Amino acid sequence: MSHRSSSKLFFKGLGSHLKKRAMLIGICMACMLASYGAMLYHYKSFRFDNKDSDFVYMIESKILDLRMKLRGPLHSSSKIGILAVDEKAIAQFGRWPFSRRYYAQAFQNLKNLGVRWIGFDAIFAEVEGATGPDFSQVIEELRTSRSPASFEVAKLDKILQESPADSSFTQAIATFANIVMGYLYFEHDSEITLKPVAENSVFPQLGPMKEASEIMIDMPSGRTLASYRELARAKGILANIPPLTGAAHHFGFFSNNADNDAINRWITLVADVGGSLMPSLSLKLAAESLDREIAVVFDEFGINSLVLVKRDNPEDVIEIPTDARGSGRMLINHLGPSHSIPHFSLADAYNNSFSKREKKFLKDAILIFGGTASGTNDIRANPFDSSLDGVENHAAALDNILSQRYLLRSTSIYRTELLIILGIGLLFAPLMIYGQALISGIAVLAFLLGYLCVDKFFWFGQGTWAYLAIPSLEIFSMFGLTTLYKYFTEERERKKVKGTFQHYLSPAVIKQLLDNPKAMQLGGVKRELTVLFSDMRGFTSISESLTPEALCSMMNQYFTPMTSIILRSGGVLDKYIGDAIMAFWGAPIELPQHADIAAKAALDMMRAMDRLKLEFKERGLPPIDIGIGLNTGFMSVGNMGSNERFTYTVMGDAVNLGSRLESLTKEYGVSILISEFTQKQLTPGHFFLRDIDDVRVKGKREPVHIFEVMLPHTFRSEAELRAFIDRFAAGRQAYKRQDWVAAIALFGQCLELRSDDVASRLYIERCQEAELQAMPASWDGVYTFVRK
Repeated sequence: MSHRSSSKLFFKGLGSHLKKRAMLIGICMACMLASYGAMLYHYKSFRFDNKDSDFVYMIESKILDLRMKLRGPLHSSSKIGILAVDEKAIAQFGRWPFSRRYYAQAFQNLKNLGVRWIGFDAIFAEVEGATGPDFSQVIEELRTSRSPASFEVAKLDKILQESPADSSFTQAIATFANIVMGYLYFEHDSEITLKPVAENSVFPQLGPMKEASEIMIDMPSGRTLASYRELARAKGILANIPPLTGAAHHFGFFSNNADNDAINRWITLVADVGGSLMPSLSLKLAAESLDREIAVVFDEFGINSLVLVKRDNPEDVIEIPTDARGSGRMLINHLGPSHSIPHFSLADAYNNSFSKREKKFLKDAILIFGGTASGTNDIRANPFDSSLDGVENHAAALDNILSQRYLLRSTSIYRTELLIILGIGLLFAPLMIYGQALISGIAVLAFLLGYLCVDKFFWFGQGTWAYLAIPSLEIFSMFGLTTLYKYFTEERERKKVKGTFQHYLSPAVIKQLLDNPKAMQLGGVKRELTVLFSDMRGFTSISESLTPEALCSMMNQYFTPMTSIILRSGGVLDKYIGDAIMAFWGAPIELPQHADIAAKAALDMMRAMDRLKLEFKERGLPPIDIGIGLNTGFMSVGNMGSNERFTYTVMGDAVNLGSRLESLTKEYGVSILISEFTQKQLTPGHFFLRDIDDVRVKGKREPVHIFEVMLPHTFRSEAELRAFIDRFAAGRQAYKRQDWVAAIALFGQCLELRSDDVASRLYIERCQEAELQAMPASWDGVYTFVRK
């Protein structure tokens, strides 16, 4: 190839490489900028455009609901309860709305029990009017009295003009005193049945309500409530009848808007009602029960802070966190599903039939009156319960304020999230570009796990709502898109290489070459491995008795299952040497128990050999058998060969010993021989081992202790196998002591258990020869082999 052609190929490859890198960088930056832009758009829409929901909020609010469910219900830390119009009350007083004559006795009983405050999540907008029981006394007097009829008519007129039930209820409110009456406001004209035409008809009862509930305001000069469009603003109100309003001293609205999915996550604490800033029912109850005034500080954007100021100590303030929009909404830290707040039936209040435990709770308690019976309740779902009574949301908000156990979505958390989005893009982009998919995936999972832990213990766990979806989507998008791009560009080339070499190299070696191309270079490392050699017995005579085609077919049938066993076990098929197989375990992938794995693979090969013997016999092929040698030790492993051609293999004395052990299987008539070095690595009790001999193999001076890995299925029972091993071991001990008579007897007993045992016959022959000639004083019981 010419120099010009080489340069052209070089620059073409370099250009392709740079193009891939540029595409990966572009993908990462696009994910980061898209996430950053989505968060900025959401922040702008939520705070400045006064939009309640967008795609980001929709996802994050659902995740917030899930976090609350995973957190589980919270125990109310304040003495707050629901004074319920429940089924029990309906059964006693009749259908709702029932007569107001019952409230006086109920309120008096509650006052006697020590209830501090009652708030009304209900409106009595119409005069009840006189009912049958109101006329009963007059009717009875008409029947029995002799006085003029005009006297009874006057009484009747008075009853008709002033309902006794309303009067009783009005007096009960005035007597109890610590009552916050509720009312509704409407933000849209369409919500009002009769559209008002003048302010005095829109807010006919706002005068006394303003005097009792108007909030202190600190506002920049030149600004009015009307200039803050983010505030909730009333177009009209629905309030109680004038006598009830006149009797009360405290008021609060219970209007509240759910999110677009009908879940109540926020509560409006303040609203512009008739040009005045007015409190919600829960905020007013909290302020009065703590003996505090409500104060709101505005800035140019909206409500900057909402505080409760101690009446006798203006320095003592409680700040209530509101939304970053400045509208005066508070994120509700919901306590749980229905009945997370204790319920007390109005019927029990009327009858004073509370239990001792309930009476103890009611002392100094704050109750919110509301309907819970079917048909009387206002369903307002929260993250825990889709059929929650609306009164429980007000109670949860009141508990949040009193216990100061808030959930906060602050301006500062937005800045933190934006920094996290930038950090993900800048820190993880290099890993996504240059790292492997597995490493990148682990890093992604580690980040998400860490992010969730930070949220659990430092954000959500401490009352801050941090967004999880956008950062998670960003890092998932980066990982997914870069991985797909790598797959469609680089993985195709990897699959081509793998398809070419999968028939010649083990999958483990192919993976190493694909993951680390530098491994193709020459060289090796020293590592402790287990090597296996297997050889077919009598292969020369077998090859002479078959045609080349038949021999090739038979060898393929033999090599296929043997190779499959080696590769499945994680071994590397080093090479075929004629009819022999060489394999090893522990490289290139480290296997902590490679000796165990190799020994099990050897046993599996012998079992597969038994099946092949039957198949070959049925087909009339020559009988075959194999011997296997295993050794464990340090050996050089790596790519060996020349610059033009090399192979991944092992070398060293430990390898040679494995080959020698395979040859010795014929001497002892066994199937599998292992060295003492392999034996020491095996898990005790996992294999049946027979102590065969101490030998010196050709090429080594030091003796080696060798063992047979026995096949349990060749004996009738495990007990018989263990007896055979024990007697052979005893014979070996007698042999080492030069007690030839005892050794011959013991090996003879082994032959009784296994008549074809070549090793026992071999030892008997050695003992008989030793009896005929004196052994030298230097004899150490080691048998030296002079051939391979």
